Amino acid sequence: YTVSGNPGDIINATLSSTDGTTTDSQDFEIFIRAALVEEPRPAGIIDGINYNESDPTSVTLSLWAPLKNSVYLVGDFNNWQLDPAYQLKKDGEHFWIELTGLTAGQEYGYQYYVDESIWIADPYADKILDPDDRYIPASTYPGLKQYPSAALRSSWSDNRVAVFQTNQTPYSWINTDFIAPDKEDLVIYELLVRDFLGEENMNYQALIDTLGYIEKLGVNAIELMPIMEFNGNDSWGYNPTFMFAVDKAYGTKNDLKEFIDAAHGRGMAVILDMVMNQNDIPSPYCKMYFDTKPTTDNPWFNRDATHPFNVFFDINHESEYTKAWLDTVNHYWLNEFHFDGYRFDLSKGFTQKQSGDNVASWSGFDASRIAILKRMADAIWAHSPDAYVILEHLGENTEEKNLSDYGMMLWGNVHNDYKDASLGFADGKSFEWAYAAERGWENNHLVSYMESHDEQRQVFEMLNYGNNAPGHDVRNRVTALNRAKATAAFLFLVPGPKLLWQFGEFGYDVDIDLNGRTGRKPTKWEYLDDPLHQKLLVTYSEIIGLKNRYDVFRNGEFDWQPNGELKRIHIQNADTAVTVLGNFDMESRAIIPNFQRTGTWYDFFTGKSIEVSDAQAEIELAPGSFRIYTDKRLHLPDQDIILGIEERVLENVSLFPNPVESALNLILPVDVRNFTVKITDLSGRDVYSHSGPQSVENEVFSIRIDQLPQGMYLVKIESETGLYSELIYKK
Repeated sequence: YTVSGNPGDIINATLSSTDGTTTDSQDFEIFIRAALVEEPRPAGIIDGINYNESDPTSVTLSLWAPLKNSVYLVGDFNNWQLDPAYQLKKDGEHFWIELTGLTAGQEYGYQYYVDESIWIADPYADKILDPDDRYIPASTYPGLKQYPSAALRSSWSDNRVAVFQTNQTPYSWINTDFIAPDKEDLVIYELLVRDFLGEENMNYQALIDTLGYIEKLGVNAIELMPIMEFNGNDSWGYNPTFMFAVDKAYGTKNDLKEFIDAAHGRGMAVILDMVMNQNDIPSPYCKMYFDTKPTTDNPWFNRDATHPFNVFFDINHESEYTKAWLDTVNHYWLNEFHFDGYRFDLSKGFTQKQSGDNVASWSGFDASRIAILKRMADAIWAHSPDAYVILEHLGENTEEKNLSDYGMMLWGNVHNDYKDASLGFADGKSFEWAYAAERGWENNHLVSYMESHDEQRQVFEMLNYGNNAPGHDVRNRVTALNRAKATAAFLFLVPGPKLLWQFGEFGYDVDIDLNGRTGRKPTKWEYLDDPLHQKLLVTYSEIIGLKNRYDVFRNGEFDWQPNGELKRIHIQNADTAVTVLGNFDMESRAIIPNFQRTGTWYDFFTGKSIEVSDAQAEIELAPGSFRIYTDKRLHLPDQDIILGIEERVLENVSLFPNPVESALNLILPVDVRNFTVKITDLSGRDVYSHSGPQSVENEVFSIRIDQLPQGMYLVKIESETGLYSELIYKK
């Protein structure tokens, strides 16, 4: 059917069909496209939203759309109707339009209609509306603009609306002279806004109120998991769709700025987890060239991923279009929001080298990938020379060394080795990969970690899969949390940047697969009311604090023995010497400390001094315990902190009669909780075991031992407040 009419006409039409008996019809509109006007963009106009500082009633919009023939603009300003007056002019690969007569300060929703079939929102917009906005509480985003019903279309991917607003009041920064910590001094706290404070406080304002907790822990940087616009309101954020928009599920863009400003005020840098390996539909640059997946002519995306472990749609990092787009993204978040740097997710995927499903090939040395990353880092450092560039690379060591030597930092996953030590399977396990020098790197740019969002929780592993030996059961919560203190000491006191994943500091023990791997996880803030978990938190804080307070831990000469069950660290400078000892075995072991000198040494946590006349004299360590010794007295931690129950004797225990014939009576102090009573024969074989939640004043526990043969036995009482042991004689 040949349509007659003038350019810009909208013709009402009806399609009818009959099979001779039944007739059906469908009404529709035919829009006759107006002639395309080609005209250069005014000077200074860039892609996205261009506000006119001298005229708050106008705005100029520009869309980068190579290979496209026409673009129309619809929105609140034209009742969401196609109108020839809102056809964009063409300037090479860019389309643009100037809007006038706007109400200053009013929010306007808008979309682009590209080549008669594609509805997209502006890829450069800093605010995106979608139908799921109705589930965002007003406490998180007050006064959120309602999704325009006229923009709702039958295909879900067509339902993203960009927003512009002239005459906005800019955020007024308070902490403008913040200096971020040196790379090697970083202790990074990885945080997911969604899960950190629970569903009722899933926003930046609540996070600001919690900064005191994070600061007290001693960390000096916070890493936010991705917060740019993603599909839905419930996500880890690794499915980004609009790279310039703050996802509204966590609050406004100014709320985010206020959070970063407040963190800077407390001396903490803020790092953004940046996703540049992939985008999800309805990402506009993906959607404009798409037919179930990106088409072969897509300027930004690969039709098929070039590497394994890809998710969503793979970005082509060798494309000049991609370079220009992502360089702008990197500039935007650093300069507009004052982020201090990035952790680039899946940076090993920034390659056009075809490896298919071959993980080994993908992980091998890739010179083209190195060139891509160096070019990107150079573009960042050209405008933000002190910005952190951290890569989740996890690739071949020679490639990572090359990138580290260039000034980038790289994630160092040592989860498995530290986990095995925690579980009590340290034989043959080494911590060496946690230290950049062991990898042959010139720069100490390895961000080593035991846990991140991708790994199972160490305490969960211990409680479910820990080793067991007489008198030392790793699946016992007391034992597990004490072993967690030992691994913390042997991570944070190794030179270089470190990372911990939220709640690891107090022994979070929820399965990573609860509600699905990326599903919501419950908070466990109530653990801080439990002395066991609270002591782990304070121990973390004290260990991290050593790096912050004493120069020897940052700049001292470092040497260690990271292999086997007995591990040792030596650190020293002209002023202070430090020796750290750890027993990751399942039984008490004697370790040779190799003290750097003889004389007086101090146990950091107890403050007690020891006289060392022989640096090789063995020190007995209980299983899962550790010691930090210094040759100069440092500050004394809160005496309520205990590193292991073996360090405090449980007092005021009554065990009678002794010798005993049939019934052994036990009275415990009233503050004893979660205790275990075990009786073993002299060969170490358990002959009796009992566990209780909490003792009561003057409560007598009667233990029947009539059945035991005559002889000597060891009674051992283990609780969160200490240990008690006594030999008894059974008549």
